[in-house]
Amino acid sequence: MKRYLAKRIAHSFVVIYVVATTVFFAVRAIPGDPARMMLGGDASAEAISALRQEMGLNQPIYVQYFRWMAQIATGDLGQSIFTDQTVIARLVGVAEPTLSIAALGMTIALLIALPAGIISAVHQNQIEDYLATIISFLGISMPGFWIGIVLLITFADLFPLLPAFGYVSIGEGVVPWFQHVILPALAVGLPYGGILMRMTRSSMLEVLNEDYMRTARAKGLNSRLVLFKHGLQNALIPVVTIAGILLGVLVAGVVAVEIVFGIQGLGRLLIRSIERRDFPVIQGAVIVISFVFVFMNLFVDMLYTAINPKIAYGGRE
Repeated sequence: MKRYLAKRIAHSFVVIYVVATTVFFAVRAIPGDPARMMLGGDASAEAISALRQEMGLNQPIYVQYFRWMAQIATGDLGQSIFTDQTVIARLVGVAEPTLSIAALGMTIALLIALPAGIISAVHQNQIEDYLATIISFLGISMPGFWIGIVLLITFADLFPLLPAFGYVSIGEGVVPWFQHVILPALAVGLPYGGILMRMTRSSMLEVLNEDYMRTARAKGLNSRLVLFKHGLQNALIPVVTIAGILLGVLVAGVVAVEIVFGIQGLGRLLIRSIERRDFPVIQGAVIVISFVFVFMNLFVDMLYTAINPKIAYGGRE
């Protein structure tokens, strides 16, 4: 187990290194000069050249690359070109809203998907199955930003029960935090709930038809025990895997919902930084997103043994 974990962590850092290298060269391939954007279109060539030299952008690309790699090896992601804040400070300031929406949205998705998927599988080709299937396809077909607009109109305009815009930190109180984050979380959680519901149904149907399930039922074991102890325990493995991947995707893709609800999150910061060619912030944001994605999948692998203790990692090493 320890050897497997060490190997996975090493692989994770290799992936993050590749992502960091790719984004470093990719952002510099984007047309536009940060120095010109800072000084404006009327700036002289001398002023632009002086600013580029001050920011180190006039150095050869490989020099910039190795200098940046040396920085991040010490945990320093650099400074924003436009605000002079450290990249870490910029990211910390916007990470909480995005992570809150993503975590609560995935929780909502699982709370919907697991019971609906189980009921749909147990009652295959019955009215419960058809209803669950219709609802799941509706969720999958509706983009998060559209659901957000509908929720905004419904709960903030027609029935003003919840705040329409902005975000309140959880440090200012759980209740106001929840009131501000529940609608965005629903907007991102419902489509993913539809995906996970279909996955749960498919996985449960496969497990229910296994020989050991028929044997357990033939022995006269309690039907609920057979369903949840033997069936769900094995069916959850692929569902948890997909949920982990979707959570990483959700963190990166929540920007549209943030815009709808006027929330300054990680996605909006990334887009704004791309518009301004703020290279250090772009690079730092992508590294953080890749870190969440990679280590979320590692965490999911660790959950396997909690879900089913029979799973051993020794055979994978």
